[in-house]
Amino acid sequence: MMRSNVVRGLAFALLPTLLLTSPAIGDESAPTQLLNNPSSTSAIPVPANLNVEPVQPAVSTTSPGQSGSTESAESAESAESTPMPAEQLSTPTVWISTKVPTSSRVTPSTIAGAINTMKMVEQAKTPKGARIVGKAMAKAKYGWGASQYTCLNKLWTKESRWNYRSRNKVTGAHGIPQAYPATKYESIGSDWRTNPITQMTWGLKYIKVRYQTPCKALNTFYRINMY
Repeated sequence: MMRSNVVRGLAFALLPTLLLTSPAIGDESAPTQLLNNPSSTSAIPVPANLNVEPVQPAVSTTSPGQSGSTESAESAESAESTPMPAEQLSTPTVWISTKVPTSSRVTPSTIAGAINTMKMVEQAKTPKGARIVGKAMAKAKYGWGASQYTCLNKLWTKESRWNYRSRNKVTGAHGIPQAYPATKYESIGSDWRTNPITQMTWGLKYIKVRYQTPCKALNTFYRINMY
């Protein structure tokens, strides 16, 4: 009787320890959860003879007509099966920088050039200013000096008096060089109605291609009253 009481006392004494160190009955996932939670500071050691398999991601068995995990599984599968193009492996900033032309960069010189062009356009909207700008353009673009400018001045004075708004009511010729039809200016710029430099750029190019020099164009004008 005394021996039975001693065994019973030992069993009650060890019962809390057994409850703490053993997983709950039917709870087979307890050791796996502890293994997969390395951050836990109170993890209970698992016996060495217990074979614990690593947790595998669940495979969805959802039918094609159902939504949810099927779409994500298909997306993951397609992402794994599709190789990444070589272009995507490069640094995006390097790829973008190679596609930007250097001519599109805004610098102090380009800003100054734009402002200077605007000033020249406004200056050329008067006959006196148009003569000054036209002379400079003829010299810079084609190397025509004072003698050729004299012929150019006579030619465009007869045509339009250097007025960029001049329009022939009979033929429809328009602008300082009197282009006919006026849509020929489109080859230089669409702003030809308001920009005398666009008109003169076209006019100087026309003289160069057709007559080589303003003096030859003027001689033609004297003969047939047009050039």
